[in-house]
Amino acid sequence: MAAAEWARKRLEDYGLSNAHLEPFEFGRGWENLYTSFHMVGPTYMPIIGYPAAWSAATDGKIRAQVVHLDLEQITSAADLEPHRDRIRDKIVLIQPEQNLSFQHDPLPTGYSKAELDEMARIPIGPTEERRRRPARDGLAPDDVIDLVFEAGALAVARTDSTHAYGTVDGAVNGYAMRRAMWRLDAGPPIREWILAAEHYNRMVRILAKGIPVEMEVEIRVAFAGDETHDGTDFNVIAEIPGTDLADELVLLGGHLQSEPIGTGATDDAAGVVISMEAVRIFQALGIKPRRTIRIGLWGGHEMGLFGNRSHVAANFADLENREYRADYDKLSAYYNVDNGARWIKGVSVLGSGPVHAIFSEWIKPLQSLGMSHLFADDMAHEAYEEVGLPGYYFRQDRTDDRRYHSNMDVYDRLVPEDLMANAVILATFVYHTAMRDEMLPRVAARPWIP
Repeated sequence: MAAAEWARKRLEDYGLSNAHLEPFEFGRGWENLYTSFHMVGPTYMPIIGYPAAWSAATDGKIRAQVVHLDLEQITSAADLEPHRDRIRDKIVLIQPEQNLSFQHDPLPTGYSKAELDEMARIPIGPTEERRRRPARDGLAPDDVIDLVFEAGALAVARTDSTHAYGTVDGAVNGYAMRRAMWRLDAGPPIREWILAAEHYNRMVRILAKGIPVEMEVEIRVAFAGDETHDGTDFNVIAEIPGTDLADELVLLGGHLQSEPIGTGATDDAAGVVISMEAVRIFQALGIKPRRTIRIGLWGGHEMGLFGNRSHVAANFADLENREYRADYDKLSAYYNVDNGARWIKGVSVLGSGPVHAIFSEWIKPLQSLGMSHLFADDMAHEAYEEVGLPGYYFRQDRTDDRRYHSNMDVYDRLVPEDLMANAVILATFVYHTAMRDEMLPRVAARPWIP
């Protein structure tokens, strides 16, 4: 809430109109107030770890024995039965030892021209279908975790399955995401912890030797909701009024809400400040756009685009009730910045030949800033795509994509020169969209007939 109010006030100071907090229904918030993990037996080891979002606190500092039970092998209540006594009042490590061979791979480098050319190539003929992960037999993972707690487990602990070197991904996934634990009517929270893979693996190996492991843990959290909150969250909205085409809109933005770990610098404070800087540039230059320019800094993003979808439903199209709003045909484009902190390399034209022709002219003076490619069918913003509106997503350079959602997504990962270049690129696209005689061509038909 403090960040939203700060952004609103800053946009107001820039001279934007109608800077306000736009409420939407979300649920109960959650905050990690204090975290302390240690292995205290058979020897001491400080542990890098975090409670998963919407996890319950501990009742002060606790000490408990640790056991290992690979839940991938538990597909029914009968499978768990032999382990019930063993896991009661214990901290349960629920994954197998993690294979960290990927840590020896070289760090990713920026996209090469050949890679960008291949990404921009227009596919001809049938495309290869994406392979789907085979369905799990038996109980769903969440149901197995419920059985573990019904058997009296004190907590479950896991890795994020993707990181090494002490990096921990705190993305809202797993139990909290599938059970929508932010809902005001959600069930009671569980204790779910995400530990650094190296520390997790060490405890698994010690246990495999038949040596007891003990942990000391203290977690303090705060829930906002239920009795203290009505479940409302907020977007930050402000506008630069248009002139002769003021009833038409150009929308830009990024998401203000981030994962509850690290500080969300690259995902997506970078997109927020790039968007804010773009509109500041307009104000500093005294530009009077023909179309109204609206900036949106979105809340509730990582749990399902709540803020952005709420804005779309209220202003453009309500997907749930299949209703179009008055401004549906007035939105020329939404430009989304949410792909990291490095420089913008290109943008998807969402499969549109006419848009490709228009954007090809716009990027010519931007190549010195690093933007060189248009992609036929790359990323699109789902909140707009699902209602037939153009949600353009910029593709940014890849250098180290292992930090997103993690404890290492902090200020030090930002590159000021790249942020400034990206703000100029974004401002250029917004400017041309706001000033051209016609709105950008639509890239999709209306998804339903009113």
